[in-house]
Amino acid sequence: MEDRSMTVKIEIDTLVTMLKMAFSFENWDNMIKISTELYESAYEMYVEQKERNRRLQVTERPIVYYFGYSHLMKGLAYQKKKMYQEAKQCIANYEDLSYMSDGSPANNQAVENFRFFARANMFTLNILSGNLDCLEDYSAFIQENPSETLPGLITILEAANIHNYDVDHILDILVVEDSQLIPIDQNPVDLSYYISFLYLLAVYRFKKENHAEALDRTLQALTLSDKLEDDKIFKKCVALFESFRSYASQSQLESYSSIQKNILKGAIEDEEGIVFDGSSIRTI
Repeated sequence: MEDRSMTVKIEIDTLVTMLKMAFSFENWDNMIKISTELYESAYEMYVEQKERNRRLQVTERPIVYYFGYSHLMKGLAYQKKKMYQEAKQCIANYEDLSYMSDGSPANNQAVENFRFFARANMFTLNILSGNLDCLEDYSAFIQENPSETLPGLITILEAANIHNYDVDHILDILVVEDSQLIPIDQNPVDLSYYISFLYLLAVYRFKKENHAEALDRTLQALTLSDKLEDDKIFKKCVALFESFRSYASQSQLESYSSIQKNILKGAIEDEEGIVFDGSSIRTI
């Protein structure tokens, strides 16, 4: 039994790692497949525990975590594929996992976490589906839970750009100062959220023909995406700036040129015996 337990521990935690990797590569179909495997493994362990009438702590986290995480990640994959009804069904599968809790603090905390995620993600799906009725409630939810500010703003801007919403009044409430949104510790995950926010806000401002702010946001996203080595957003920002270059002020053009020159300088310095001084390339 011990060998089997250790095997399950390795398998189930490996599936969690695989899910995170599939998400980072935006492989939504693979996420759905792995999520199903994770659910089946978690359910098998849950049934085994019930039959033996005892808790077998052979995994890094409580079994309820794996069960909920499998549905959460599958729902996220469906959301990215714009299969909103399927995503909502996944939420229904993890919004109340109290029946799986053994009463321990770790289990109870996992149940509460997934209940919170379910509420936040249902707001997301409703808004992305084009339901404006819950926009004010979502804004209030974000204000009550500051950790949801950047993910929430991304959802709101995605929906605004797709459905042509005017969300200026919501942005005025949620974005009091930009400095409040910048990740303090500059960790890659939060910084990635902030870059996505800047890019989507730039697109939103371009759609409203507020070219000055849109270009400023594009330059901010361009600088940070280079820092984070996020090539996908970087390419989008370059294409965005070039498409609206005619609206750029002299200072914006100079900032854009400076960003590109610094990137070129950094790349060229990796080449042996070649130097870029900002205006010419020469061999030393």
